[in-house]
Amino acid sequence: MFKKILNLSLLSLVANMGLAQQIPVDSIFSNEGLILAEVKEIAPDVIKFTYPSETVLNSIYKNAVQKISFKSGRVQFFKESLALGEIRNVFDFERVTLTHVASETKGLYKLDEVFSKAVGTTTISNITTVKERAFKKLKIQAALLGGNVIYMLDQNTVGNQFGGEYQSGKATETILTGIVYSNSIPKVEDITATLNNKKTFTVNANYYAGRNSTDVEGNPYLPETFTIEDFYQENGFVYARGKAKGIKNTLFKVISFKNNQMTFYWKDKKKAYNLSVDL
Repeated sequence: MFKKILNLSLLSLVANMGLAQQIPVDSIFSNEGLILAEVKEIAPDVIKFTYPSETVLNSIYKNAVQKISFKSGRVQFFKESLALGEIRNVFDFERVTLTHVASETKGLYKLDEVFSKAVGTTTISNITTVKERAFKKLKIQAALLGGNVIYMLDQNTVGNQFGGEYQSGKATETILTGIVYSNSIPKVEDITATLNNKKTFTVNANYYAGRNSTDVEGNPYLPETFTIEDFYQENGFVYARGKAKGIKNTLFKVISFKNNQMTFYWKDKKKAYNLSVDL
């Protein structure tokens, strides 16, 4: 009798385990990883969901979600996230998106503020050309930081002012300010797990741009290797202590960790830099 009861109990346990495995859930593919849940509502800014066997309503900004694979089999992609370009280093600056809508930054990581100014060379300078130069400067700064979105705070363009008998002329100028955001930032646990205590890396690129630079410049004296002492996370961002020949700086911010490459950022009083290494 005891054996029969035991067998029935085991059969019941196996049946319940099988039923639990068959409970359908939705799959939310976010920038932080996969979330298995039941989607309750897709609102204008957020996606509301509950975790399996829970009733508490959670939410995640649509900017942080790439797609949802519903239990029905239907897949929904989210243009808010997919429209944001991947920034691996400063040369991806053309992928930086500009927005004047604050709500479009919800769910993104705030990196830093940026500023740029472009001035025409003469009072007959093309206003559009000068304005484009200012925006290019701004995007370069954003890409150096690893950002792919700039929320524009202020944009001021003054046209050419021709001089007179008692007043000198003034060339057109554009001044821009904004806040840089990214939809994805490196995680220290991913870095340390992948590198597995590796300390020395081959440098493949070292670029910089000055505050008023209209383009990116490369360092002709590229250090061959970059040695990292350790990584740590602060306020959600990953930093590395390390050294490379010819570089005075010893503290670097990790802005990208993907595609077999890691890119670092730092700045001094005049310039901002990116250094990339092979993994």
